[in-house]
Amino acid sequence: MQDRFLLDSDFYFFFETAFVLLHTVPVLYEKYDDQVDGYSEKAWIQIKKQYAVLDEKYLSKIPRGPFKEKKKD
Repeated sequence: MQDRFLLDSDFYFFFETAFVLLHTVPVLYEKYDDQVDGYSEKAWIQIKKQYAVLDEKYLSKIPRGPFKEKKKD
């Protein structure tokens, strides 16, 4: 019985949090859209830089097999 209560309360907490966010985030974005766009652009630049480092250090070193074309009938 205790486990069922925890699962139900976790679901309700998630549902309430999602409900509040879905109703407040659009309003806040409309009010502060210029600032949000500026911060998101800066964040996107940082993400691209971090991905380039990740790609250079790790992803480019993963061996890839030969590419096989699909047969067309």
